[in-house]
Amino acid sequence: MCLLWPGIAWSDIPAPDIPCKHGYAFLAEPKQPPGFEHFDWVNPNAPKGGLIRVPDMGNWDSFNAMALGRVVRGMDTRGAERHLYDSLAIRAPDEAATVYGLLAECIAVPPDGAWIEFRLRDGAWWHDGEPIDARDVTFSFQVYKDKANPSVAAAVVPFSEVEVFDGNRIRYHVLAEHRHNRLLPIRIGQMPVLPEHYWTAEGNDPGKTTVRPPLGSGPYRIADYDIGRWIEWRRDPDYWGRDLPVNRGRYNFDRVKYDYFRDDQMQTEAVKGNAIDIHVENVPRRWATAYDFPPVDAGLFRLEFLPRSKPAGLWWPIFWNLDQPRFQDIRVREALWLLNDFKWGNRRGGYGFFDVATSFFHRSRLAATGLPGPRELALLEPVRDLVPPRVFTEPYAPPPNQGAGWHRDNIVRATELFREAGWVVRDNRLVHERTGEPFFIRFVAVSPALGGSFIPYTRVLKRAGIESSIKSPEISNWLYRMRSGDFDAGAVWFLPDNTPSLAIANAFSTAAANQPLSNNWANVKDPAVDHLIEAIQSATTYDDYVAAVRALDRVLLWNFYFIPGMSKVKIGIAYWDRYGKPPATPLDRNAFVDSWWWDPAKAEAVSRFTGRE
Repeated sequence: MCLLWPGIAWSDIPAPDIPCKHGYAFLAEPKQPPGFEHFDWVNPNAPKGGLIRVPDMGNWDSFNAMALGRVVRGMDTRGAERHLYDSLAIRAPDEAATVYGLLAECIAVPPDGAWIEFRLRDGAWWHDGEPIDARDVTFSFQVYKDKANPSVAAAVVPFSEVEVFDGNRIRYHVLAEHRHNRLLPIRIGQMPVLPEHYWTAEGNDPGKTTVRPPLGSGPYRIADYDIGRWIEWRRDPDYWGRDLPVNRGRYNFDRVKYDYFRDDQMQTEAVKGNAIDIHVENVPRRWATAYDFPPVDAGLFRLEFLPRSKPAGLWWPIFWNLDQPRFQDIRVREALWLLNDFKWGNRRGGYGFFDVATSFFHRSRLAATGLPGPRELALLEPVRDLVPPRVFTEPYAPPPNQGAGWHRDNIVRATELFREAGWVVRDNRLVHERTGEPFFIRFVAVSPALGGSFIPYTRVLKRAGIESSIKSPEISNWLYRMRSGDFDAGAVWFLPDNTPSLAIANAFSTAAANQPLSNNWANVKDPAVDHLIEAIQSATTYDDYVAAVRALDRVLLWNFYFIPGMSKVKIGIAYWDRYGKPPATPLDRNAFVDSWWWDPAKAEAVSRFTGRE
């Protein structure tokens, strides 16, 4: 507790004596001043109207993001794609880590971080006309605490309780061990506020999946849907927050439709066939070869790269199921890392989309480079005996001898490491020298395209005596297998934002690994990693924060828990040119839905060309 004078702490000072500000920035000041009119990356005079049709992968089975299930697009709890629910604050995608008031008009945080207070606006209401008040906020907190799935509940773990003052001041009390975490106001501010009167009505349970559209408060309402296949959202012209500075120039389409596909290639064909309007192309080969068709030549179909404002991260890196004893041996993991030729794979199918990844935070200030500096060493010294020695002596680099697909020296060295770990080659098969158990790897992929990308690697594994299989089950079954540990090798992207604190803890902490159905699918349980996650969360300056992330990066890389593989450094979008758009929109998965607008003249030109309304 931070004392002002004997017996009095910041947490005891009334909120009116702590400034309540229009925004909150992580270890910085908000870019936008009080009373700003709109974000810089929007067209505040964008017209309303029209339709945009966007694809998604897999299927969906729920309108409730609090429950386990595959929630439909438009109900993201982190705020990037939330059409139905508003939150106390909203993140600015053109700033590293800043939120501005949405349901709340201002945010107050004492220097000791003992609590976070939001002052509710007047005049916010649910779609049924009922006002949004403090009871809804406190109810939402209890739902997240008691009924939400682990990935959602993790956001409220640092908080002990919620208090209401003067009817409109909501104070979240922070547990003592979490008061150092300066990201908490951003985290709790973005959690959607739920309608108490709806979810406490008979037949509604916020802890269970539902396919009945719930009551919301946001810019869109659910208009129509086919469970698992598509959903159409319709703009609410009476949306209470339409004229707020944080919303001006946004949510311009009258209708937003998400169509679900079981295969990524079908999305490519769907956008070419005018069944959808836009597609984020994830396969470089198709970007380079699939869009040579007349609408491009006519100037009515566009291929563009979006600017990236976040770390590039890792694009579907392979990870090992560390619950299995064989993968707990770092020599085994290093041997498997040596056998993967990243450079060859990138040359074979990269088409300039990918870099060979050298960091979990590739292409950002958070990425570890060179040897550890003084700030990093101060964090690493207490766990020196718990981390690989190379963390201190070698900058991370991909395996040697890259570019030919496989290299004899790498296979020889991998075989030596396997032998040291108790695995030997007999009759061209790698087996355990004591039990005779064959080294077999079950790869489980999210899609056939990803599964196909594993094939060159499995051929090299076979040269080392390792047999393998590749399965690409239906999406819900893939999720089940990842969450339940029914795999040997999996893959999932790691795409952090500019201040990845909760995302890191959810993906790599022991606490997450011990929590059923968490996002730590690799089951990383490493005390050195936990130590550095704590340092990330307790940083009091931005330089300390960066140093802690870089130190973590080194430890993860040199432990070979993941095979980093590729990093997608370009975001290519293919779309029919029916739209106006701001000159430079920060990359966000929902940027085109969020800030583009319908252009009737362009849409008419496309209709004349295609012969379709």
